[in-house]
Amino acid sequence: MNNEQRTIKNFVVLLTELSVIFLMVLGVIPLEAGLFLTGLLVFYFIFSPLEDSLWIFIASIPLFVALPITESFDSMANWRILLAILFLVLFFRSGISISLIKDASRKWKLKKNLKYYQWEYLTGIFLSIGVLSLFVADDIWIGIKKILFLINIFLLYIIIRNLAAKNREVIPKIVNAMKVAIGLVLAIGFVQFMAVFFVRLYPFWQFWAKHVISVFYGQSLSNLLSYSNTWFSYYTSLPATLRMFSVFPDSHSFAFFCVLALPFFLTAIILRPKKDKTKSVIYYLILIVCLLAIIFSGSRGAWVSALGSLLVFLFIVFLYWSPTVRSWTNFFMPKFFKNWRRQIILIFGCLIIFFLLFPISSRILLYSQQVQLDRPIDLEELSLFERARSIIDFDEISVKNRLEIWQKTINSIALNPVLGVGIGNYPKVLGEKMSSVKRGASAHNLYLDVASEMGIFALLVLLAIFWQIFKTSWKIFTLDTQCSVYCAGFFVLALIWILSYSLFDVVLINDKVFLFFTANLGLLYSLRVNKCKI
Repeated sequence: MNNEQRTIKNFVVLLTELSVIFLMVLGVIPLEAGLFLTGLLVFYFIFSPLEDSLWIFIASIPLFVALPITESFDSMANWRILLAILFLVLFFRSGISISLIKDASRKWKLKKNLKYYQWEYLTGIFLSIGVLSLFVADDIWIGIKKILFLINIFLLYIIIRNLAAKNREVIPKIVNAMKVAIGLVLAIGFVQFMAVFFVRLYPFWQFWAKHVISVFYGQSLSNLLSYSNTWFSYYTSLPATLRMFSVFPDSHSFAFFCVLALPFFLTAIILRPKKDKTKSVIYYLILIVCLLAIIFSGSRGAWVSALGSLLVFLFIVFLYWSPTVRSWTNFFMPKFFKNWRRQIILIFGCLIIFFLLFPISSRILLYSQQVQLDRPIDLEELSLFERARSIIDFDEISVKNRLEIWQKTINSIALNPVLGVGIGNYPKVLGEKMSSVKRGASAHNLYLDVASEMGIFALLVLLAIFWQIFKTSWKIFTLDTQCSVYCAGFFVLALIWILSYSLFDVVLINDKVFLFFTANLGLLYSLRVNKCKI
């Protein structure tokens, strides 16, 4: 079977998956069809080429459904089974290589291995601290489930690295699958957003909570979100406004995913045919659509962290254009300024466009509200800048609650600095029942969340992991090479943005977001080795 036939076959499987989910959402077929769909995918993974199975898995990240195993246990996502099957198929077909570095005699080189796989070993240390923290946990089972969750997702990184090491032609397929996943998330998000131009908010809310959320996340979350959610923004003189959240349970996870998608759009722009003006316009329009999606998510954390990213890249631009500073920067990164001026300007322009889109976004939201209220409204009544200003309003309920949570978390870290309260046991910090984990109880700050659950040393290890990832991204970004590794290089922008975003939320560990982030890491480190075209 040639590549074209295999591509068609993969899309047929993906369309089948979409069709089954669509029928489940409409109630034409029962939720138990998710079990049939998972069995079909397992069969496909076992008997298909591994690269094709990986393509299906990554492209399906937005489509993974909850398995209704029993009435009380219906929230386990099918990706956990599918990823385990994918890992076992790789293991039995070609074996798993933990180390890809050997000397001429094919012997494993410990010293070089430790240097080359720093972030992977740090991840092992991080998980080990998580295991140790179970000894102080009130609910050990919740902690074990969180550790298994992290290990389960890490398998995706191992699979990508192993496949890419053996066949670098896998990398373009991974990129293609990630683009399909991004397209699905944005398409569903905008269909959802456009729905409020034709449907009243309450019927939409109830339909999405009861019919869509139950398919993707189970009946328990469906029941919860049918009366309490974060799907709406509120303004002084207007009723609630829908925030875009696509297939995610909340708008913050959606915004996070869109930020991770930006490198792919920037890569498309930088690699576009210079003489093809039509493609150039299309690529820029798609970039604008993604930036609009982040704005329509209504996530103030995403907006603030975008400002932080802009300041970082303003500093880099200053380094480039300042003759005085440039004279000494040439000492340690001359190739960067010589070969990457266009890339830096593109990133800087992307962030500027993001902030310029706010007035346009307000106008679009204005029309949606006019439909809901059946009357014209003055633009002054609805402005996203009003919501943005509320970030520094310490009397605003959301901001006030977050500050209180941060204070309690810091106090807990001071009392339990070594191993925290136990991984997965964050509700103890707030004095709540462990069942509140299912309702999303967190520190609303990834770093404080980790420190409170696993201790300060775990936080330091996490920061070291992010530093290693950033160094690798920056190294690829500044490579003097003709190879098309821009996608991994532009990950610098996404990484700065999401690390800033993590100061305000913990959505990195949403399963769909974390899977996509891990796929990005697999791509990043595979490109570092292969430097192949994408």
